[in-house]
Amino acid sequence: MNTPPNKSAPASQLAHPGPWRARWHLTRLALALRCDGWRTRLRIDKTHPRLHVFSRSAPIMGESISIAWGVDAWWYRSSTGEWLTRCTRVNVAVDKVNILLTPLAAAASNPYKDEQARYE
Repeated sequence: MNTPPNKSAPASQLAHPGPWRARWHLTRLALALRCDGWRTRLRIDKTHPRLHVFSRSAPIMGESISIAWGVDAWWYRSSTGEWLTRCTRVNVAVDKVNILLTPLAAAASNPYKDEQARYE
């Protein structure tokens, strides 16, 4: 069952994992995303580790993913606050990150985007 956590809870009340748990889940996701051609950078700070995911063609645009406790499990969460999926479902998380970032990477890497805009 893939029921999202209670979205009405404020971000300050969400349980965040310890650094070791977050690093483990985010490293698993990073390895899977690299197999799909994305670049990743794990950012470890004192409170909330995050995984920055970006394209080679657009290294300044991307998504930061963290993990937080949902209803009954740890979940991947995007920087926009969207609950992606449980941490046990890495392939689903990869698919959702692809859906989020592919249009941005394609727009950033199109060398003719300025030319096309003139003729539309």
